[in-house]
Parts: sequence; C-alpha cells; structure tokens
Amino acid sequence: MARHWANTALMNCLSTIPFLAVAGLIGLSTPAKATEYYVEQINVLPASPSDQDAVLLVISGYLANTQSFVSSATATVDGFNVSVTITAGNFGGINIPVTVAHADTIALGTLPAGVYTISLSGTMILDSAPTAQHSFTVSGGAATACDSLVLAGISWSPFSDTALLVHVFNPTSALFDYPGFILLGTNGDTLAKETVNFFGIGQESWHTLAVQPGATIPQGPFNGTLELWTLFGQELACSWELSFNLCPPEPCAPLNVFIQNTGGGMTVGSFHYTVRQMGNEVGSGTFMLTQDAQYDSDSLCLPPGNYLMEVVPDQGPTGGQPSFGVSLGYEVQGPSTPLVFTTLSAVAFNFYAPCADGTQGIVMDDPASLVLYTGQGRASVRRTDGHALGKLLVFDAQGRIVLDAVEAGAQHEWSTAGWASGLYLLREQGLHGSLLTVRWVVP
Repeated sequence: MARHWANTALMNCLSTIPFLAVAGLIGLSTPAKATEYYVEQINVLPASPSDQDAVLLVISGYLANTQSFVSSATATVDGFNVSVTITAGNFGGINIPVTVAHADTIALGTLPAGVYTISLSGTMILDSAPTAQHSFTVSGGAATACDSLVLAGISWSPFSDTALLVHVFNPTSALFDYPGFILLGTNGDTLAKETVNFFGIGQESWHTLAVQPGATIPQGPFNGTLELWTLFGQELACSWELSFNLCPPEPCAPLNVFIQNTGGGMTVGSFHYTVRQMGNEVGSGTFMLTQDAQYDSDSLCLPPGNYLMEVVPDQGPTGGQPSFGVSLGYEVQGPSTPLVFTTLSAVAFNFYAPCADGTQGIVMDDPASLVLYTGQGRASVRRTDGHALGKLLVFDAQGRIVLDAVEAGAQHEWSTAGWASGLYLLREQGLHGSLLTVRWVVP
C-alpha cells in the first residue's frame, strides 16, 4: 500500500513537469528521427563554369533539430557523374525540434567541358533539392577560349604598307601556344600571315601580319576570315568570319611622338618638335627631359598620309644619346632617329599610307563606335550608327564574364549594382560581323 502511494505521488509530481524535461530526468529520450539533415539547394560556383574555372558545390539545407549534425560532406567525380556523400547524425539527449540552417562547400577543382549529373547519398539525409539543380554544364575547349578573345582592332600597320596589325585582348588563362594569325580573303586566298614571334597570347598583345607576295588587299570594307593557328601553324585554334576595314575611322587616328635618352649620360633640357605634311605644319610642341625623366611624349591625331617630324634643342649639347620618333605607345614602334645638336634633325614616316588616297577609307559619314553611359548602379551602351548591337560580353579584370546578352536594338541597359570596383571591358559583335570594344572603370 505504501509502495502504491509513493508511485502515485511521484506520477502526480512529474505530471507538472514538461514531458521533455521529465525525459531527461528519468534517462529517456525522444525517438531518433530517420532524417537529420534535409538538403534544399545545390548551387554551383561559378554559375556558368568553364574548363578554366575551379568549380565549387554548395550544398545547403537545414538540420532537423538542435541535436542533429553533419559530420562529413565529400564528392567524387567519375567521368561526368558527381557523387556527393553526406553523413548526418544525432548527438542524442534532448531533441528540441528547431530547424537549423546548414551548408557545406565542396571543391571539385577544374573539370573538362561537358554536362555533369549530381547524385546525393549518405546517412540520415533527405535530398529535396530541385531536379534542375542536379546537373550543370562546364563549357570549354577551343571554342570557349576563342569566344573570350577580344579582337580590339585589325588594321593596316600604321607605319608600313606591307603589314597588317591585329590588336587582341586575352582575359582567359588559355595561352594559345606559339600563336600565328592568318587573314584570308573572300575566296580563301591568304592575304597576310604572322611569323610566330610570341610564346603565347598575353592579356594584351599586338601581332604583325606580313602581306603575302602577290596578294591584293581589297579596297574598302570586305568580308574575310581571320584564323589563329597555334604550335607554329600546326593546329587551327580559332576562326572568325568578319567584315574588315583596315583603315582608321575618319577624320584622324591617334599617334605618339616621343624623345628618349638611350644612354651614355644624362640628357637634360627642352626640345621643340614640329610635324609637317608637304611642308605645312600639322602639329608641334615641346619635350622636356630632366634628371628624373629621360623619356617624354606627346599625343597627336593625324589623318593617313606622309609626314616629316623635326626636333630642335632649345640649348646646347648635353650628355646622353637622345633620339626621337613616332609610335603607338610602347607596343607599336615607328621610325626614329638620333638627335643631332648641331643641325636640324628630322625623321620621315608614313602613317596608314595605304589609306591616304581614300581607297581604303571609311565609306560611312558616321563610323560605327560604342558610347557608354554609367552612373548610379546602371550602365548602358549604344551604337553611334543606329545599327543593332548584337552579342554583348562584359569581362572583369580577372577575365570573368559578368554580362552575356544579345540586343536586337541599338541600345542596351543593365545593372552594375554589386559589381566590384575596377576595370571592365565590353565587347560587342554586331549582327553583320563588326567587332567593337570599350573599357571603363567602376568606382
């Protein structure tokens, strides 16, 4: 009778204590759940990876209660199958049914181009991620690397009538070993060819193509094919069918004039330069060389033609071995000559000479170009000739594509909110084969 009373009193007392607390007091636990981790999302970073990117899988979801845990999350890649194994468990004790967000990041490394399928398995997990998230595509191969090359300019070499110049940006890690460009005419005949001179294509490079013996460069705009061969001409890496115009847009093209000391002491003083065409002055200015600066330059804009550059020192002979000439920056050097203090020094140069008579001139009054507007987290671009923009790609400073769009109109607008500060490059490929580029800085 006493034992029955004691049990009854104990049960009456325990009935006033929440069940979970009672379970802890008397050594009981709630039944273990079969699922401790519910997978809700599978994300791939970057969202559109190429075979040049290190791919990450981000597996996210929620734990069933406060005692649930994930002890491991691993992945193996077998061909185009990605097998993810996740081990979940429960610490035991009191399970409070409060969901807890959880995520794991798994590095897959670089992957060959192709379509991959993701399968999830493991212990005490439930895969509830959308079906579409169980596959992703890695782009790659020569086509992807070629698509990322930015052809910024294809023209006559500014200081030669026997060579063409290809200006190219390479924002990818693809090297294009021992590259050589070839320009083919409408009928497939070779117009100009590059002698391999580079180990690969860097972030920005200039390639000189010699006009082939007997080749006739078409007058005015023409359709043709630009090919990029690698490994000393053994493998065709890229091919572009485009409309070419080898002359600069009117009315003039940029040109650098410079003076520099090539050694043998310091050259200090001021030097007056004059650029003439048929005896008429078309540009002038003054160079300054100091103890701290042994190079000086100035920028001009001249139409195609034949010119003479003269330099006169404003003081007597100094040290060093100064010379002067013309160029397009440091990359494309034109004629130069030593400076003589005792006589008038001059150097003659041709500037886009094949375009001087107008046979290769621009036929449009308003040559096509891009005008970019930015501000307040927005950007827009338009073509000055009113034609449709076509394919638009924007690359960041690391060569990643941050915008990929097709515009059927002459203007396109997009948001730059959240973009990192730095340099960006926009490439536009028109519907008729034109290639235009513009660079800007996001503050």
